[in-house]
Amino acid sequence: MLHTPQLQSNLISVSKLVGKGITIAFEEKTARVKRPDGVTIPIVVKRGGLYIVVADNIINRTSKVNTFQTKRKAMTFEVWHRRLGHASAETITGMINCGLVDGLEVTEPTELKALCKNYIYSTHTTHPFHDSTATETDPLEHVYINIWGLASILSAGGSKYFMLIVDGTISYRTVYFLPSKSADAMLGAFKDFHCQAK
Repeated sequence: MLHTPQLQSNLISVSKLVGKGITIAFEEKTARVKRPDGVTIPIVVKRGGLYIVVADNIINRTSKVNTFQTKRKAMTFEVWHRRLGHASAETITGMINCGLVDGLEVTEPTELKALCKNYIYSTHTTHPFHDSTATETDPLEHVYINIWGLASILSAGGSKYFMLIVDGTISYRTVYFLPSKSADAMLGAFKDFHCQAK
């Protein structure tokens, strides 16, 4: 199979193959494809009116079925890793050593320089949640502050920001509208909260 990323169909044109000097002998249930050098390549089986390429016939049945033909241009190992569906380094190395890919040429050592991010993201699962979590028991033990803004529309009092203060224990929320995100404005709001909390 010719490695063609832009290919929109998985059908093979017989006229194109014959034009390249390939001989195809169709029989009732099978077809044999012979290259100009006389080498027979996949035995094709007829199923439902179509002739299907049987990958098991391309290589030894004990080998993994990873058979392609590529353009004669050397690429980095990372590029081949992505092109071959994020195959492992061992699989790609085996394909090179066994000659399973016609034209698979690598410009550098056959190893991945780093972990494949796409593989990590696709196989990552959520870690189990712990049964016990630390809980806060005393009000005002911890308070959490969030600053939001710049608002596209001013509040009724002309504020562009707001500061949300949340008590970690009872989740009591207090909102302060701020004219700016300056340290003085935020400290003034927090001092007011501190006085109310006492």
